[in-house]
Amino acid sequence: MAWEWSHTREAYENAEHNTNGLPVRILREIYAEWKTWDYVKALGEDDDCHDGWHDPTYFKAVCESQGLSTDAIADYVWARASVQHTCDNGGHNAWLCPYGCGPHCVPFDRVAKLVRAARKRGRQIE
Repeated sequence: MAWEWSHTREAYENAEHNTNGLPVRILREIYAEWKTWDYVKALGEDDDCHDGWHDPTYFKAVCESQGLSTDAIADYVWARASVQHTCDNGGHNAWLCPYGCGPHCVPFDRVAKLVRAARKRGRQIE
């Protein structure tokens, strides 16, 4: 089950900071999932896609993401998550990908290790 975001501004800022601190590998996965989601949605019902998924589009997007900076990918992921504004049941973790899979969620509480990782990459963390 999923809920719609209904949090404080501070919670959204925390989740965005946590997103910025994710490993680039995870950010690339999420980026590719959004690109795959867009592709499948544009097709509508099509035999080429199994259960709303299309491997060639996913792998192409992973390769495409390698040409982008980590900051650009994190910004893209956060922008997409903000539009979707979905979280887990209980409202503790923001979904960053369209599917809400566990590794692609971040808490609305600030996570120190993610903040440190973002700072290490040069992201401004208040």
